[in-house]
Amino acid sequence: MESTQLLDILGNGNRRKILQLLASRPCYVGEITERIGLGAKAVLGHLDMLEQIGMIRADTNEKRRKYYQITENLKLEVFLSPYSYTVETSTVHQHPSGDGVEEPFPARADEPKAVDALKELNRKLFELESRRRGLANQQRNIEGEMSDVMAQCIDWLHEVAQDHLEADILMTVIREPQNRRSLSMNLGLPEYFIETQIQSLIERGVMNERQINNRQLLTLIDG
Repeated sequence: MESTQLLDILGNGNRRKILQLLASRPCYVGEITERIGLGAKAVLGHLDMLEQIGMIRADTNEKRRKYYQITENLKLEVFLSPYSYTVETSTVHQHPSGDGVEEPFPARADEPKAVDALKELNRKLFELESRRRGLANQQRNIEGEMSDVMAQCIDWLHEVAQDHLEADILMTVIREPQNRRSLSMNLGLPEYFIETQIQSLIERGVMNERQINNRQLLTLIDG
């Protein structure tokens, strides 16, 4: 799923409430209607849309009652700084632990055994959450360092660029190597309009054009 599509979906408060509810467990339509305080017709409209794009799916239990559940683990990350705006969506793969999908109200297991299993799983979940927070801290530190480096790049960029268009070209290429077509699309300008600036930057040794992963790209990094 495209990041922009996911942002549009999450921009609706009622859809966020529905997804938050389904993130705790599968639910019947009546439960969703009651919990979020929205009419059944409106809830069904949101559910149909979420089902069409593959975020949720509908199943029926033995009594032919339909319930909804989230289909996969999606992660959305937004990074906004004075120098960067990135939105990334990824699927978090889950290792299946059993066959089939549990219904909203599964049959009770042997209670002592279930309690022991819950305690052990809770301990493991706590350990995994601690590891996740450690990795998140590392990621924040790296992103902070990247912002510092980008600030330095901008300072030096203004010493090199001869006009605003050259500055925009360099800023775009610094973020990520570009081919001429992608550069023109990112700048919202036709290729012929930026050709003079590109050639000037190459001739002055500021930028070069070379093969990277079998693609002809503009970059500041020497090969």
